[in-house]
Amino acid sequence: MNKKQSNMKESPFDQETIQYFKDLLLNKREEAQTQIDILEDRITNLDEADDADLSSFTHHLGDVGSEVEEDEMNFQLLERTKKYVNEINDALERIENGTYGICEATGKPIEKGRLDAVPHTRFSMEAKEKGLDK
Repeated sequence: MNKKQSNMKESPFDQETIQYFKDLLLNKREEAQTQIDILEDRITNLDEADDADLSSFTHHLGDVGSEVEEDEMNFQLLERTKKYVNEINDALERIENGTYGICEATGKPIEKGRLDAVPHTRFSMEAKEKGLDK
């Protein structure tokens, strides 16, 4: 637990609201995990196809470039989705330790509307607008 978290207040939300956000986060994590599984399968299948294709003399350089670009895009999306899952897990941990909905930068409650839009956020709009969300 870092210094900022130890100074935080209790969550400003009642148990029903906390349960709503917990369910929302769990659903988003499940969706993201499904996307991760799909991307990992796609990357594995592309790698296997590349191995078979590279043994062929009829490879066009444009095709190879497109495949490399697609691989790179899949890897970037995979990494971004894994980071998102980690952020969701962190939010679920904040729910468990009673600090969910408290801005890590200002110590003030995060607006419910912001949490509806970005349930894994650690920062209020005030903190984001001031550049404190880094």
